[in-house]
Amino acid sequence: MELRERIIDTSTELFMSNGCKSVTMDEVASANGISKRTLYEHFKDKTNLLEECLVSMEEKMRELGERAFNGSKSIIEMVCLEHETQTDLVINMRIRFFEELKKFYPALYDKMYGRFLDYHKVTTKKFLERGQQEGLFLKNIDMDLVGKMIFEIANLIQNSEIFSLENHSRKQLFRESLVMYFRGISTEEGIKMIDKYLNIKE
Repeated sequence: MELRERIIDTSTELFMSNGCKSVTMDEVASANGISKRTLYEHFKDKTNLLEECLVSMEEKMRELGERAFNGSKSIIEMVCLEHETQTDLVINMRIRFFEELKKFYPALYDKMYGRFLDYHKVTTKKFLERGQQEGLFLKNIDMDLVGKMIFEIANLIQNSEIFSLENHSRKQLFRESLVMYFRGISTEEGIKMIDKYLNIKE
């Protein structure tokens, strides 16, 4: 692994664990066993490093998404596996990181948020079309509207001001909102598959 790539990986862990505001370039250099001078040879400042970390996170997210999409037997299986792998620790770490990013680095947040929106539109359309081709999602749904609903629901359940972990786990919120939303746009066959996963009896 090249030094630049190693710095990005190590810095991403630092930012996610400790927050993007509190982590200093001194700490980044120390965590990577390099001098600040060497660090600044690769990244002009902390904002530049943060952006590179976000780009790296985006690339890994795309890779994981493609792997899940191509590796699942059906689109419903993909939804159920996504629910199964939800962990409060990781989700809340990500929520805190992006809340800080939005507050202290608004320009960078807006830039990356716009890129994510574009990616979401493409992947959601692909996701819904596959569900229809498999006979698991209804044919007469409005793709654009449903895509926006899925995105807004996902944003809502990650809003710590509305849903705190004191009353509900993120996994429970995912089940009661997104999984149930997908159930609502599913055909009878899709509903049977979701109900089997959720252990819902007729």
